[in-house]
Amino acid sequence: MSLRRIRKTKQAEISTLVLENEKVRVVVAPELGARILSLIYKPTETDFAWHCPDAALKKPTMELENVSGFFDCLPTTDPCTFKGTKLPEGGEVSSVPWRILKTEQTRNTAWIRVETKCKIYPLLIRKEISLGKNSAVLTLEHELRNLSDETLEYHYSSHNTLAVTPFHRIVLPHEVSRVKLGYAGQFGKMGEEIPWPIAPDLSGQPIDIGKMRGPCEKTTENLYTGKLKESWSALINQARQEAIAFRFDGEVIPYILVCTNNTGWRNYYFAAIEPVTGRPDNLDVAVNQWKDYATLKPKTKVNWKQTITLAHNIKHIEKIENDEIIQN
Repeated sequence: MSLRRIRKTKQAEISTLVLENEKVRVVVAPELGARILSLIYKPTETDFAWHCPDAALKKPTMELENVSGFFDCLPTTDPCTFKGTKLPEGGEVSSVPWRILKTEQTRNTAWIRVETKCKIYPLLIRKEISLGKNSAVLTLEHELRNLSDETLEYHYSSHNTLAVTPFHRIVLPHEVSRVKLGYAGQFGKMGEEIPWPIAPDLSGQPIDIGKMRGPCEKTTENLYTGKLKESWSALINQARQEAIAFRFDGEVIPYILVCTNNTGWRNYYFAAIEPVTGRPDNLDVAVNQWKDYATLKPKTKVNWKQTITLAHNIKHIEKIENDEIIQN
């Protein structure tokens, strides 16, 4: 089968675009944060995107009501008041319409380009999503512009809500030996560091925090790496030997947020391994307490690239190199 054209479809109230080739089917909703609603690996028909069970797809509001799929959070993820300005949960771009700039198919690549402008914060973000012929690698290229005459502090997160089972394991680069707690919980206070991937809980019981626990656990952890030399992360289903891997520009996005939600938040069961510009997700705390945040000078822009690789027959992940999952 040759690379298909980009198709217009509809899910509930939401208009969508489908990019599809021999190996991958991608469903994008420009009018709902330009998010990827489905990311289906066709050799196994696995949809790696998690779908919210109790929030219908509908015309967007500023509120982050539906956390399905992969989307951008900017200039914060957690709601906060920063420099006297209230910023919503999920930031300003995750649940609003993005303008379609262009869709195109060449002989070897199909791609869409979209953008949106923050209403509160003077930022404009542009995104290009592309899929090559006979490739299991999806490419996301971003451009962020400061529209103001002032240097802006910001937090960006490439949120990816991933469908999981108790057979899933999160894999990080070998350099990661400790992570920082984004929430107070069973491992300590917010801001404390704990070992990765085995950490003692408050009772001293060692817990494998790299492995998804069961949906009856009622726990949630937000864990941040330090600045990385190797900019990748992955999730493997050890029972089905399937994996999804993320590779990103570490100079612009130097951290990873690991979220394991074992029904502790909203009774949802998912994981996320998000490339982020700073720590934690709250812009005010990132700037004024943790001092881990990004800045953009007046009237300038920054660009970065991320790739998402899907694969099967994966028994072990050693590293991600050139968008390939290396097992040995």
